[in-house]
Amino acid sequence: MHISSVAFDTGDLARAESFYGSVLGLHTIRDDGALTIWAGSSLLTLREGPIGPGRQHLAFTIPRLLFDSAKRWATDRVELLCDNEGKDEFEASSHWNAHSLYFQDPDRNILEFIIRRDVVDDRDGQFRPEHIECISEIGVATEDVPGTASQVESVLGITRYGGGVPTFQPVGDSDGLLILVAPGRYWFPTRTPSAAGRLTVHIAGRSAGTITPSPGTAIHSSIQASASPTLLPHVRSLCSLPGSPSSSAGKPCWLGQPEPGR
Repeated sequence: MHISSVAFDTGDLARAESFYGSVLGLHTIRDDGALTIWAGSSLLTLREGPIGPGRQHLAFTIPRLLFDSAKRWATDRVELLCDNEGKDEFEASSHWNAHSLYFQDPDRNILEFIIRRDVVDDRDGQFRPEHIECISEIGVATEDVPGTASQVESVLGITRYGGGVPTFQPVGDSDGLLILVAPGRYWFPTRTPSAAGRLTVHIAGRSAGTITPSPGTAIHSSIQASASPTLLPHVRSLCSLPGSPSSSAGKPCWLGQPEPGR
């Protein structure tokens, strides 16, 4: 499963533009009351609007050899989030085979840099923003986590990823995961709660369809193209500049994905 695009609200568009563009160094375009941010082969669109009591969670996959370099890079720009023991990097369970660090954007959304050892990308050197491969996780708050997981499987053909509990269930695979959570559940490693809100997610998966896990939240799926995020280093050769959103025709390179709507 590939997360093509994610859209949700921000309380301050200019502040978000400064953070994602200047602090994180990602390519951004601000137009018609929205900010579009390129994150590898995924797009993040922030729309100015009320953000409510809870916050969103996004994970960005980075090359598996670049965690230490990415941590140094991030530490120079943001405050890393720690758990109760003061740890600021985290090894996932053996099933996930991943390692992460976390930080916040200005709206206090929980962002994550994650290496997934099963995703083959062995670029090395010094971490740069263009090393971000994609958005590989998006939090989706729903009052009925088990029911939504079953709906995702029956309608979109996307299966559960590892074990879950009634308030938490990932669905997808190492290329892309919907993190289904009950509203109010804290986002790791913080005490920042999740909440249902205005959220639109476009994915490429096994089946075409749409589900609405909660009011204002929609997940749209199209059938995945042959190009996989796992092959992103090779797909980048289709663009005029590696890691750039510009194609040789001067238009955004969507890496095999249709331009998503807002």
